[in-house]
Amino acid sequence: MPWTAKPKQATAGPIATDTNRLGDMAERWVTLLASWKGCEVFENIGCTGRTDIVIVHPELGPLQIDVKCAFWRGDHWMVQHTSTVKAPVFPVVVEPDGDIANWGVRWVRGKVPPGWENFWDKDHRTYTASK
Repeated sequence: MPWTAKPKQATAGPIATDTNRLGDMAERWVTLLASWKGCEVFENIGCTGRTDIVIVHPELGPLQIDVKCAFWRGDHWMVQHTSTVKAPVFPVVVEPDGDIANWGVRWVRGKVPPGWENFWDKDHRTYTASK
């Protein structure tokens, strides 16, 4: 009898989404945004180590980051374990608010790498492919 994968059943919505799945999606979102902003991106494919992603900016150079997914608590976003992130790794927070296209990405206050202060700001330029 052939094995048939049984997808995990989950109700759509932020409360029902498994926290590990949400964290994985947050890492993918950061990877996609960094790529969109012109960086080379290298992922840690294991779940060990302090670094989730290394991004290499063409002008600012390489940066190790640890992605933290925030959660809604009462009337504000909360994020845990950012104090455990130590240099040369910098924590990046994803706030999964609504549709994934609206998710916010930001540095942790007081842990912003020099020169990268505005990196996660919205970019309203139109990009085109080049050869």
